Amino acid sequence: MKTSRPFGRPRNPISILHSLLAIAVFGAALTGCGSGSHMASPPPVGNTKAVLLLTSTANDQLVRFDTSISTIALTDSTGKSTTIFTGANQSGTQVEWMHLDGASEPLPTVSVPQGTYVAATVTVVDCDFTNVTFVNQSITTSIFGEDLCGQGTGTTTVNFPNPITVAGSAMALSLDLQVAQSFTLTSTAFPAVYTISPTFNLTPVTIAAQPTDETNGKVIGVAGQVTSLNANADRFAAQTPDGFLLTLATNANTTFQGIAAFSSLSTNQLVNFDAAIQSDGSLLATRVEVDDATSTAAIIGFFGFPQPQSVFATINLQLDGCSISGTPFCGVVYQFNDDTVFNISQQLPNVASLPFPATFGGANFLLGQYLSVFTPGTFTQNYQNVSTITLEPQTLNGTVTAVSNDAGFTVYTVTLAPYDLFPVLQMDPDFGSPQLTNPTTVFVYADTNAKLLNAGGTVNVGSLLRFRGLVFDDNGTMRMDCSEIYDGVTE
Repeated sequence: MKTSRPFGRPRNPISILHSLLAIAVFGAALTGCGSGSHMASPPPVGNTKAVLLLTSTANDQLVRFDTSISTIALTDSTGKSTTIFTGANQSGTQVEWMHLDGASEPLPTVSVPQGTYVAATVTVVDCDFTNVTFVNQSITTSIFGEDLCGQGTGTTTVNFPNPITVAGSAMALSLDLQVAQSFTLTSTAFPAVYTISPTFNLTPVTIAAQPTDETNGKVIGVAGQVTSLNANADRFAAQTPDGFLLTLATNANTTFQGIAAFSSLSTNQLVNFDAAIQSDGSLLATRVEVDDATSTAAIIGFFGFPQPQSVFATINLQLDGCSISGTPFCGVVYQFNDDTVFNISQQLPNVASLPFPATFGGANFLLGQYLSVFTPGTFTQNYQNVSTITLEPQTLNGTVTAVSNDAGFTVYTVTLAPYDLFPVLQMDPDFGSPQLTNPTTVFVYADTNAKLLNAGGTVNVGSLLRFRGLVFDDNGTMRMDCSEIYDGVTE
């Protein structure tokens, strides 16, 4: 196994400056000649609570893409620039974007002056991307980076399709990294030839009265660590692995999974939550999942490199509650045992209804599956012990080659690109015989609750789409329990 540098990197909390910005509008009093009449001043311009949602659109060529966001600013129709986000400007405080392919995570709510905005500026530092390839009969993990992104400029491209009107009490903005347009890689020979030029789309998101998905104000499957709970037992704060501190309310309709109720939450616990943006810009947790109530450290990434005696390595994307250099510690090499609990994420409630045996455990680990690996931070020899492993949803980009039905599910036969992580990892002879009969084919199962978020809302043979869901190994056949379908990205 070759690698250009360690998979993980330390995460430091991102310092977020919330600028409460207001524009005072003054009217001039006009006195009529001898009349004593005057024109009233216009009312002051108000502010709108805005939630910025980070997301990405990608094919499967990369496994990881990182940037540190320095600033985000909006420019209005008069040319005035308003900064709505200021992040940490140092190495190690990065946003990882590939886990956001087909998902969204919020930044803390900010107050934005109302008006019409026609452009945006996003400045970034410390960018890198990672791919995994099969070269010279071996798996090669390569990381390509720039301390100052944009080939030393720190600038990005922000596509602003239409003017954005900021009005009302609350709204959301989607900052969508176009991954395929954000890098080039023309040679991997030393020195490698590549560029990193982040390209974003910025669009408004209308918040529904009852948000259901990322297109109308709901975020799904966000990881975090509880940092505090309020005395009324209805609100908690959680820090995401990228360092953003979010405050979440709960109510009688909040679903708790893995714990009985809010009263079972405690500080330092690791959670996975869904949240709906409210009319005042706050976040209401609709689902809170606790997979391991005692572990306070976890890595989130791909199952990448099996070794003998229940030892395995991961390709880390996020570090939840830990770092690779401090305490608590998270590494990349783990060992599970008979006491390790294997979970399936409860984001999808229909797993038991699938028309195939959707199981997950040490006997049917699948190379390329996306996992949360919980650890108490202890070691056996040189391996970190694992208390819980949870199978998490992931996004796959592919072309539909057939459509059928099975026990109430629509089944899409999807062909993946050969550079997808699943077929690449199957090629290495060091991992033993391939697990999958056809590693470039996945059967995607969608019930009536699966959301068709692609243009037109239909799926046909020949459609290039992104499918998000849980991936299982069914005796050598790869199958996905699908929750969302998006437009695909050219392969």
